[in-house]
Amino acid sequence: METLFLKILNMTLTATYVIVAVLLVRLLLKRAPKKYSYLLWAIVLFRLVCPVSISSELSLFNAPPFDMTAAQKSGKAALSYVPADIGYMEKPGMTVGIPTMNVMISDSLPPATPAASANPLQIWIQIGTVLWCSGTAALLIYGVVSYFRLKRRMVTAVRLDNHIFESDNIRSPFILGFIKPRIYIPFGLREQERVYILKHEAYHLKRKDHLIKPLAFVVLAFHWFNPLAWLAFALMAKDMEMSCDEKVLSETDSDIAKEYCTSLLSFAANRRFPSASPLAFGETGIRERIKNILRFRAPKKRVIAFSAAACILAVAVCATNPIVDGALKETSEPYGSYRFDGQVYMNLLSSFRALEGFKEYYTLTENEIIITDEAGNQQKTAAAYERKDLDEQEFKGSFMMPSMNVPDISGYKERYQYVLTQSADNPGYRLYLLDDEIWFAKMHKDNVNTLKSEYIWSIYKISRLDEEMPGNAAIVGTQDGVDAFLALQKDFKSGYDTDKCYNITPESIKENAKYTIFKYAESSASFLLYEGEVYPLGEWFGGYGVTSMALADLDSDGETELYFTYSWGSGLHRSHAAYFNPSAKEVVTLPYMPMNEDMALVNNRDGSLSLYAAAISNMTDFANFDTERTVYISDIVYANGQFLLNAM
Repeated sequence: METLFLKILNMTLTATYVIVAVLLVRLLLKRAPKKYSYLLWAIVLFRLVCPVSISSELSLFNAPPFDMTAAQKSGKAALSYVPADIGYMEKPGMTVGIPTMNVMISDSLPPATPAASANPLQIWIQIGTVLWCSGTAALLIYGVVSYFRLKRRMVTAVRLDNHIFESDNIRSPFILGFIKPRIYIPFGLREQERVYILKHEAYHLKRKDHLIKPLAFVVLAFHWFNPLAWLAFALMAKDMEMSCDEKVLSETDSDIAKEYCTSLLSFAANRRFPSASPLAFGETGIRERIKNILRFRAPKKRVIAFSAAACILAVAVCATNPIVDGALKETSEPYGSYRFDGQVYMNLLSSFRALEGFKEYYTLTENEIIITDEAGNQQKTAAAYERKDLDEQEFKGSFMMPSMNVPDISGYKERYQYVLTQSADNPGYRLYLLDDEIWFAKMHKDNVNTLKSEYIWSIYKISRLDEEMPGNAAIVGTQDGVDAFLALQKDFKSGYDTDKCYNITPESIKENAKYTIFKYAESSASFLLYEGEVYPLGEWFGGYGVTSMALADLDSDGETELYFTYSWGSGLHRSHAAYFNPSAKEVVTLPYMPMNEDMALVNNRDGSLSLYAAAISNMTDFANFDTERTVYISDIVYANGQFLLNAM
């Protein structure tokens, strides 16, 4: 539920900006037919229920002061302000799409506390989730109860004509029902009064308002904590009613306006139904509706044309996501993990040169840069990504001596740079995107040089780790050897009566080792069969069990270890990396446990082993699914007599 709560938060932030924009457009259309104002609320509804959209140059979020670069780090389709793992970040950070506010909000978030059982922000998210669920449930229950109470009151209603009923238990007309809606009106209405009231309700039915308003209320229940969502719901209901009023006036003699207003006042004085009940004539915004009725005139063609154009433009502006920096190719997205690929430039005063065999890793996240050396030591620096075009002369001017040994970038067609750190930081970092190449630059602060206080100290060419690794993996179950395995398991009970066991051993392991891995499809219980003995592979209750497997002889003892990842925990989803040591015949879990995500192993071409965060997809059951690598975590190494993660 925490994941859903954070998704709702992300959608409600986008919708908040859109609601403000719709309110401004609605003011512009104050004298226009209300059907156009009513149409505008469809944009808000879309933003409240759909986390994704297409990108457009016309998007509201391309305009100042918005900067959605951080919000679009996972792709253009969705705007993500609050990261899904924010509760587990060492230094939590989020964006609201406005740079001046991002820093203040992120600085106010409580940092992680390693000694505590849970981070402060993690606790706050859990509390927020409980409150959100409680509020949503209360509103939904209220809506359902009010609907059935109203339906029970209408049992004694008398059919007047087809789907029209009269009742002496009501004082206002309304529509009740979804599949076969009925119009209910009070007894004692005058003939002329009945005509325009039924026209009003019939127009509601024609537009499917009896479905739209309950849908809007359900959406409001999920966004109840957003005051602008309540305002949007109330104004949508007013525009809905006023557009129906105008339809009645346009199809009836205009002399009925005063009588129509009298009826409205009469129904309002006797109103018995809450605003969350089904559509009710005379229920919403009486004052505004009477004013609108009294000043109603048939709209001129130019007003209709202007209103329609304004609505079309509003859809293009408010329903689309921005295009960050014009057109950012996915291949140039800076977030991710990289490795050192070669030295491009080094200042002549530097005492260090990156020679052959130099190893260094770079992880770029939304909030920081993590540089990891070969020994696993890490240097973390706060980052704020500012992207702009790279001018050749400006690039040359970034060096201490622009005339000496400066890399030539004139041959690159696409040239961009990211200023990764604040100007006061020392050292500072920049990232250069040059066609298909990525350069990582370290800046140097010089308080002695009177001509230049900051200049490039070194430039490394780096490459994405995922560009060098094999493709994603899959867990695929077969029935090979299952019967023999079950005979060895004897009395094992998974807790599921229909749980079925599968052999999930990858072909690469079958061909190169004597390991056979089995897994149950419902419980995800995972086991290793090795030399006639059965060994449990980690824990599995509430998780996915084994998610990936790999072979390696990292300790060079001549016996290949079986490495695997697994996850478990229904309340707190935990993921682990572990290995089976064939010499000791035991399973050992490595000391790293990310929360609310899964992991996968990758065999590198040089025989080493890397650990990645992973996403599970296309799941048929726990013995058949795809594992998609996402972000590099670390290499698994053997050092000082033990297996460990070199980046931890």
